[in-house]
Amino acid sequence: MNINFTAHNIRLDDGSFTKPEANFAIDSDPRLIAAGRILETAFPGKKDHLRIADVGCLEGGYAVEFARMGFQVLGIEVRQSNIDACNYVKSKVNLPNLMFVKNNAWNIAEYGEFDAIFCCGLLYHIDNPRQYLKLLSSVTRKLLILDTHFATSEKDRHLKLFFRKKIGKLLKKTLILSSKNGNEHFGLTSICKHEDVPGRWFTEYKNEENFKNRENLKWASWDNRRSFWPQREYLIQMINDVGFDTVMEQYDSLNPNIAESMISGNYKKMSRGTFIGIKY
Repeated sequence: MNINFTAHNIRLDDGSFTKPEANFAIDSDPRLIAAGRILETAFPGKKDHLRIADVGCLEGGYAVEFARMGFQVLGIEVRQSNIDACNYVKSKVNLPNLMFVKNNAWNIAEYGEFDAIFCCGLLYHIDNPRQYLKLLSSVTRKLLILDTHFATSEKDRHLKLFFRKKIGKLLKKTLILSSKNGNEHFGLTSICKHEDVPGRWFTEYKNEENFKNRENLKWASWDNRRSFWPQREYLIQMINDVGFDTVMEQYDSLNPNIAESMISGNYKKMSRGTFIGIKY
């Protein structure tokens, strides 16, 4: 089987890596390190009795590292090529506490309750984010770690997402700032309301042909042809509304230049953050 890793450079037990040409391995990813800090804060001590789900786990990199931390881990992924990569990794690591399933992330409830949910790079590919957050809350006992793009209210500031497409190859996506009205293909619309919150729509597939080829378009939605990005302030409110008592944004993944990143750097340009929900 020809396994093509497009994103996750995972260290296997024999010392080899799944994407050796990458600049760094996933165990040094700032998002993973930040997630590890909040997981340790919420669950100090032994973790072998705790369940965590990685929804939309792509090639399984984060799930592997959570299993190495000691959690009972379930990675959920809908694309066959990605689940093949996950299963390949599982065969190369000695982690009996790691499991992958091929399923739609909307079917998370089929696998019971979890102490924690890790949702990274998925919510901004969902057309009904409030409904999905409500679903995640229903299966989460304590902790939600949510890493996602969000909309802003800033006038004439829109993210434009371009895809370079080639059958059977990874879509390479690049986020750039645009001063246009955001209504063109692959741009965000003007601010509007959906699920009673302000946000912007993002077009996932420009035509039916692309949608039919979605198995190969690994960094796009699955069921929906467009996705809704809630405005940041209302996203935080939504997390609270669906049942998380404590809600906060986590910034330490922006180290060592948190302020610069928020003012003019990557955080500002990408409009992407990590949001934490905790139940008591």
